[in-house]
Amino acid sequence: MRTLKQLKYLSLRGISRIFELPSSIAKLESLLILDLKACHNLERLPDDISSMKSLTHLIMSECCLLEGMPKGIEKLTDLQVLKGFLISTSKKTPCRISDLGNLKKLKRLSINIGREAMIRDKEFESLKYFSALKHLKISWSASDPRYAKFPIYLPADLRKLHLECFPGKSLRECFPGHNYIKCFQIFNMIPRELHITGGKLEIIHDMGLLNVKILRLKYLKQLNVNIDNLEAIFYGLKYVEIIQISNHSYIEHFYD
Repeated sequence: MRTLKQLKYLSLRGISRIFELPSSIAKLESLLILDLKACHNLERLPDDISSMKSLTHLIMSECCLLEGMPKGIEKLTDLQVLKGFLISTSKKTPCRISDLGNLKKLKRLSINIGREAMIRDKEFESLKYFSALKHLKISWSASDPRYAKFPIYLPADLRKLHLECFPGKSLRECFPGHNYIKCFQIFNMIPRELHITGGKLEIIHDMGLLNVKILRLKYLKQLNVNIDNLEAIFYGLKYVEIIQISNHSYIEHFYD
């Protein structure tokens, strides 16, 4: 690796026999893109990842055995895309969401809440300060409903929110505020695209979701939806796609 100091792009995507990355990978100081997607047996990242200061894309999606996030990711201040950021125990994930506030250029972020996740108090509130963030995906590996009951605050300029395998029955469980006014203030910041894929969602409430224009609901076996009522819940809705929910197998609908 040390002889490849000018390397800009490195993809190890889908290589299942990788258990850990060589420490020499941190010497690639000119590397812009590191793609580790679907390295299913990858267990850890190098501890000195902070030396890869040129990174703009760090992709770790579908790394099923990854144990945690090393301290130092928050020092990669040129990062624009960070996918597969894992929340685990405090010991395995010394780098937390709140630490990522230093990444002022971050536009795309995907977070995986692991089965051993320890969610710190107000940890997801820090997301509201990610001013450049446009796309946010949150995935749950844990099916325990208690992992749905922590407040998530969204940045004002977010365009797309994707919730995958959400373990709660209602979105009210993870967005703050129980009275209508408080919910209205928060949900007015919901982005124009809302995708919900898999999980235990049973009901979508009317909470003043003003901004949603595109709605995709997929593989939600416990969710019943009346297509005629969606426009009353999502006031500005223009398009909805529904695949494999409790009472519909497939619907694609455009609103005037």
